[in-house]
Formats: sequence, C-alpha cells, structure tokens
Amino acid sequence: MASRSSALPLMALCQAAHGRKLETGRAQILVLYELEPPGLAESCTAHSDVVPAAVCRLDKITHADLLHALACGFDVVYLQACTAPQGQEAQRLEVDLVRALGGLGRILLFNGAAGVDRRLAARLLPFPAVAPEVLAVGSRRDTARASAAALLPASTGHAALPEQAPYGAVSLDEALCNNCSSCVWVCPSDALSLTENGGALTFVESLCTQCGLCVSVCPQRALSMTPGMDLTAYAVLPHQLSGEDGHMAGPSAVGIAGDEAPAGPHPAPEDGLPFAEAAVSPVPESRHTGRA
Repeated sequence: MASRSSALPLMALCQAAHGRKLETGRAQILVLYELEPPGLAESCTAHSDVVPAAVCRLDKITHADLLHALACGFDVVYLQACTAPQGQEAQRLEVDLVRALGGLGRILLFNGAAGVDRRLAARLLPFPAVAPEVLAVGSRRDTARASAAALLPASTGHAALPEQAPYGAVSLDEALCNNCSSCVWVCPSDALSLTENGGALTFVESLCTQCGLCVSVCPQRALSMTPGMDLTAYAVLPHQLSGEDGHMAGPSAVGIAGDEAPAGPHPAPEDGLPFAEAAVSPVPESRHTGRA
C-alpha cells in the first residue's frame, strides 16, 4: 500500500472520508493493519464511520501519509504496531513525528487485536479537515509540512521535533568557519549554498533532511543541527547563516531561535503497547479551518 513515489497511498480513502464528513458530519476513523483484528467489521457506531484498510507493510506508512489523512478527512487513525523488531523503531519515529506535528491524541497504536473494538466504541467528536487535494501538492515533504500547518494552531511558528527527525535547522559558528565550502559540496538536497558575491553560506530550511553530512565533513566543527519545523513562509527562502549565536540571519530567525519552542509530545500512560498512546482531545483553531 505504501509507495516510494510522491503519490499518497491513502489519497482515495481521504477523499471519500472528506466527502462523508461534509455530508453527514460523522466522525471518520481509519484503521490500518496487517492482520485484521477480530470484530473490526462490526465496529461501526452510530456516531462514526470506521474505515478498515489492509496494509502490506506497516513500516512503509510514513508520517506524510498519516498527517495527510488527519488533515484531510480522518479524525483519528488507528495504526497496528509492527511485529517485526526491525520495523518497530522506524514506526516509532514516524508516529512521534505525527504527534509532534499536530496528531497528538489522534494517532493511536494498537497491538494485535487487544482492545481495539472497545476503543472504537468510544465517542469521538469530529475534527476540522480541509480538502485532500489542497495539501497533496509537491513532494511528500511538502505535503507533510502543509498538513502540519493545517493541524497545528495558527500561532505555531516553529514545531519542536524529536531527534532523528528529517526536518530542522543548521547553525553556524562564524568564529570557527574558514569558508572551505566542504559543507556545500556534500549537501545532497542543496539546502546549503554560497552567495555569488562573497561566498557567504546560505541555508533553506525546507530542503534540509538533517542527514548530518555537513556537520561530519566540516573540518572546523563549525556547524550543528537542531531538529524542528519552521511553519512560516520563510522556511522555503534562502537565509544567510551568520550572527554570534550561529543561527540564521533574516526574518525567519525569530521563528527558529527567538520564540520559545512548544513542548514536544507528552508522555502517555503505559498500556502494554510498544509505544505509548495519548488520549483523544480536540485541537485548537488551525490555520486553514478556522474551527475549534
């Protein structure tokens, strides 16, 4: 079901869920699984539509897919935990990213079939959503960024993310930099470049995958990385890396370095699952919906 291309495998399900929500106002619940939980076919309730979807490999469902589903039609996504040890860590990172980018309380993991029927019977209030086509533009990274902007409160300029997240900023210590340009040559995404006039180092946050090549190749140890996502328009613009604090100069410096970053995902009580789950709670007003 998952794909390496920019196409989103859940798009058709999102479109159908969005249409049902507009027509009926009923909550839309997506259940992704490899092994079908018992009783899933009879789990629809009077106040919600449960949409089961079999997945060939759960570890191939990414945060971009899940964020898009939550922003474009589904109120809650139930995701079956990977059973293979090699897939659990990858799934953990994807779920942590979703929770940090607006999916806290809306992405729920279940282990096998334990308790999923009881959880589906709980009353859920519909969350706002935008049309699926609105956010599925450009690359999967673009879709993830647009979905996060739709899910998080409109006042959020910067989202703190867990370590190993593929989004974030690069900082420069000018006192250590000798302008060797090694970081620019190794950057695989062109997030780092040099200005034409003086060879100043510039950075585009939306292109950075936090691969760490620039940090590892720097002979002066002048670069460092900070995971996070700039949700302002300046994330797609090149900014010169300068300043005594090593952060980006320019309009987006406030969104990355000046504002206090919101707390990351809140820990939830242990319930025997490989990852913690969070209680479902309404989301504040968002950029695109204007609803509470």
